[in-house]
Amino acid sequence: MLYLLDANVLITANHNYYPLDQVPEFWSWIQYQGESGRVKMPLEVMEELTVGNQGDPLVEWLKGTEVQKALLLKESVDLALVRRVVSEGYASDLTDQEIEQSGQGSVPGRVWVGRLRGAAVS
Repeated sequence: MLYLLDANVLITANHNYYPLDQVPEFWSWIQYQGESGRVKMPLEVMEELTVGNQGDPLVEWLKGTEVQKALLLKESVDLALVRRVVSEGYASDLTDQEIEQSGQGSVPGRVWVGRLRGAAVS
Protein backbone atom coordinates (compact mmCIF):
# COMPACT_ATOMS: atom_id res chain seq x y z
CA MET A 1 0.00 0.00 0.00
CA LEU A 2 1.20 3.52 -0.78
CA TYR A 3 0.86 6.19 1.90
CA LEU A 4 0.82 9.85 0.84
CA LEU A 5 2.39 12.22 3.34
CA ASP A 6 1.01 15.69 3.87
CA ALA A 7 3.14 18.61 5.05
CA ASN A 8 1.72 18.61 8.58
CA VAL A 9 2.92 15.03 9.19
CA LEU A 10 6.56 16.00 8.74
CA ILE A 11 6.23 19.41 10.40
CA THR A 12 4.61 17.90 13.51
CA ALA A 13 7.11 15.05 13.66
CA ASN A 14 10.04 17.47 13.47
CA HIS A 15 8.69 20.05 15.91
CA ASN A 16 7.05 17.82 18.52
CA TYR A 17 8.40 14.28 18.46
CA TYR A 18 11.46 13.56 16.32
CA PRO A 19 13.61 16.68 15.77
CA LEU A 20 16.02 16.10 12.92
CA ASP A 21 19.04 16.90 15.06
CA GLN A 22 17.95 14.62 17.92
CA VAL A 23 16.38 11.60 16.20
CA PRO A 24 18.05 11.25 12.79
CA GLU A 25 17.08 7.57 12.72
CA PHE A 26 13.42 8.51 12.24
CA TRP A 27 14.27 10.63 9.20
CA SER A 28 16.46 7.88 7.76
CA TRP A 29 13.52 5.53 8.21
CA ILE A 30 11.17 7.95 6.40
CA GLN A 31 13.66 8.17 3.53
CA TYR A 32 13.96 4.36 3.45
CA GLN A 33 10.16 4.03 3.32
CA GLY A 34 10.16 6.39 0.33
CA GLU A 35 12.90 4.40 -1.40
CA SER A 36 10.85 1.25 -0.79
CA GLY A 37 7.78 2.84 -2.38
CA ARG A 38 5.69 2.78 0.79
CA VAL A 39 5.45 6.56 1.35
CA LYS A 40 5.53 9.43 -1.13
CA MET A 41 4.79 13.15 -1.25
CA PRO A 42 2.96 14.84 -4.12
CA LEU A 43 4.92 17.64 -5.79
CA GLU A 44 2.55 20.26 -4.33
CA VAL A 45 3.32 19.09 -0.79
CA MET A 46 7.06 19.06 -1.44
CA GLU A 47 6.85 22.59 -2.85
CA GLU A 48 4.69 23.74 0.07
CA LEU A 49 7.49 22.75 2.42
CA THR A 50 10.58 23.66 0.43
CA VAL A 51 9.66 27.09 -0.97
CA GLY A 52 10.91 29.69 1.47
CA ASN A 53 11.76 28.84 5.07
CA GLN A 54 15.48 28.91 4.28
CA GLY A 55 17.60 27.58 7.12
CA ASP A 56 14.82 25.39 8.57
CA PRO A 57 16.37 21.93 9.17
CA LEU A 58 13.30 20.16 7.76
CA VAL A 59 13.40 22.24 4.60
CA GLU A 60 17.12 21.63 4.15
CA TRP A 61 16.60 17.87 4.67
CA LEU A 62 13.78 17.79 2.11
CA LYS A 63 15.91 19.65 -0.43
CA GLY A 64 18.51 16.89 -0.36
CA THR A 65 18.79 15.13 -3.71
CA GLU A 66 18.50 11.63 -2.25
CA VAL A 67 15.54 12.58 -0.04
CA GLN A 68 13.66 14.17 -2.94
CA LYS A 69 14.42 11.15 -5.12
CA ALA A 70 13.06 8.85 -2.39
CA LEU A 71 9.94 10.80 -1.39
CA LEU A 72 8.70 12.67 -4.45
CA LEU A 73 5.66 11.07 -6.06
CA LYS A 74 6.42 11.03 -9.76
CA GLU A 75 3.23 11.34 -11.72
CA SER A 76 1.81 13.31 -14.60
CA VAL A 77 -1.48 15.18 -14.53
CA ASP A 78 -4.47 13.01 -15.34
CA LEU A 79 -7.14 15.47 -16.50
CA ALA A 80 -9.96 12.94 -16.20
CA LEU A 81 -8.97 12.31 -12.58
CA VAL A 82 -8.75 16.05 -11.87
CA ARG A 83 -12.26 16.55 -13.31
CA ARG A 84 -13.58 13.70 -11.17
CA VAL A 85 -11.93 15.12 -8.02
CA VAL A 86 -13.39 18.56 -8.70
CA SER A 87 -16.83 17.18 -9.52
CA GLU A 88 -17.14 14.63 -6.72
CA GLY A 89 -14.90 16.24 -4.11
CA TYR A 90 -16.00 19.85 -4.49
CA ALA A 91 -18.92 20.59 -6.82
CA SER A 92 -19.78 19.92 -10.43
CA ASP A 93 -20.53 23.57 -11.24
CA LEU A 94 -17.39 25.43 -10.07
CA THR A 95 -16.18 28.36 -12.16
CA ASP A 96 -12.54 28.58 -13.26
CA GLN A 97 -11.98 31.27 -10.64
CA GLU A 98 -13.43 29.09 -7.87
CA ILE A 99 -11.23 26.17 -8.91
CA GLU A 100 -8.15 28.40 -8.88
CA GLN A 101 -9.08 29.79 -5.45
CA SER A 102 -9.41 26.28 -4.02
CA GLY A 103 -5.64 25.94 -4.30
CA GLN A 104 -3.44 23.87 -6.54
CA GLY A 105 -2.43 21.52 -3.77
CA SER A 106 -5.40 21.82 -1.48
CA VAL A 107 -5.78 19.17 1.18
CA PRO A 108 -9.25 18.01 0.01
CA GLY A 109 -7.91 17.66 -3.52
CA ARG A 110 -4.96 15.57 -2.40
CA VAL A 111 -7.19 13.39 -0.24
CA TRP A 112 -9.59 12.74 -3.11
CA VAL A 113 -6.79 11.95 -5.56
CA GLY A 114 -5.18 9.63 -3.05
CA ARG A 115 -8.40 7.82 -2.31
CA LEU A 116 -9.32 7.45 -5.98
CA ARG A 117 -5.92 5.89 -6.58
CA GLY A 118 -6.27 3.50 -3.66
CA ALA A 119 -3.61 5.17 -1.48
CA ALA A 120 -3.88 5.75 2.22
CA VAL A 121 -3.66 9.48 2.94
CA SER A 122 -2.11 10.78 6.17
